[in-house]
Amino acid sequence: MAEISIVDPHVHFWLPSARPWYPLMQEPDPARPSTLGDLRRMAHDYTAADYRVDSAGFDVTALVHVSATSRRGAHLRELDWLDGMARGEGRPAAAIGTIESDTDWARIESELDAQRCSPLFRGIRVLRGLDPSTATTAALLDHLEKHALIFDLVAHPHSMSRWAETLRAHENLTVVLEHAGWPISAADFDDWSWGMARLGELPNVHCKISGLGMTVHTLDATVQRPWVQRCLEVFGPRRAMFASNFPVDRMYGEFGRLYDGYFTAAEQYDPTDQEALFATNARRIYRSDESRP
Repeated sequence: MAEISIVDPHVHFWLPSARPWYPLMQEPDPARPSTLGDLRRMAHDYTAADYRVDSAGFDVTALVHVSATSRRGAHLRELDWLDGMARGEGRPAAAIGTIESDTDWARIESELDAQRCSPLFRGIRVLRGLDPSTATTAALLDHLEKHALIFDLVAHPHSMSRWAETLRAHENLTVVLEHAGWPISAADFDDWSWGMARLGELPNVHCKISGLGMTVHTLDATVQRPWVQRCLEVFGPRRAMFASNFPVDRMYGEFGRLYDGYFTAAEQYDPTDQEALFATNARRIYRSDESRP
């Protein structure tokens, strides 16, 4: 494959050495072990400079930061920090924020409005606690749709069907299913595949092919290939995009190994579709070409 530009639509920057914004990572609960293993392996500083080292040799033209804070209120301070980073280093080009789903709607709406003041802000993801059938979720989706904000959807195989049903009422909302539907383990493949098909029926739902290292615990292309191929079958090259999920997936291998696997998966498509998978789709959806702060 000829050299191709990359817009990476799923990256995390953090400074746990200076900012205690990530208790789930910095202070994991031994009574609730993660399927990723010891989360403290991720609890090291990771900035735009570190990402440049990891992605050296690849033409990464822009990236999208996705919030991973778990300390209450930290997501608002994180966005201010990112605005400063973008002014100083030119990255990130866009940011996906978050909300605290267990608070009242008035506070959620106020915090969404506060985040919209950032020139980086494009939408939200909610890492946990958002039920597709609640009144809060309905209000949230209405608000996102009204303000042309992106919903980066966290769903797992067991919840995909319910999310598909809820999202049918929001056909003008841009939805990006993150981490390839976030299967918990390789044993989920059949249920995951069925759920992906349900979400894929909705034309406004896109798929971020990322985070599979968290499922199969390797970035080896041979192991990831069935999952990647199923995403491409369901969503096609115009509704899918490749992403790194660094530094989380960095626990399982190198950036080059991950993207070499993506390049191999994309060889079945013509150059225009390849560009869509690696850059065009992410650039369009996350508006990464808009002016920096």
